[in-house]
Amino acid sequence: MLASPADRTVRATFEDAGYTLCVLMGKRCAREAAEAAERYLRTSVGAYLQEQSDLPRTGSVARRGPPRSAARSPAGR
Repeated sequence: MLASPADRTVRATFEDAGYTLCVLMGKRCAREAAEAAERYLRTSVGAYLQEQSDLPRTGSVARRGPPRSAARSPAGR
């Protein structure tokens, strides 16, 4: 990206990589995703997951799908 900033193909690939990293790391910002990926690579998986569970949640996350009560099958009761 730094070598040819005007190249649209390079830019699209760079943005796709940033988006993919955001999805993989569960972050909304590419900078946050890159920092999370670096922390992940420096630590063990267990330590990273523990660190993530200790962080306060910001914002609300919309749950997809039916409400939990509607998702259960009455056949198993």
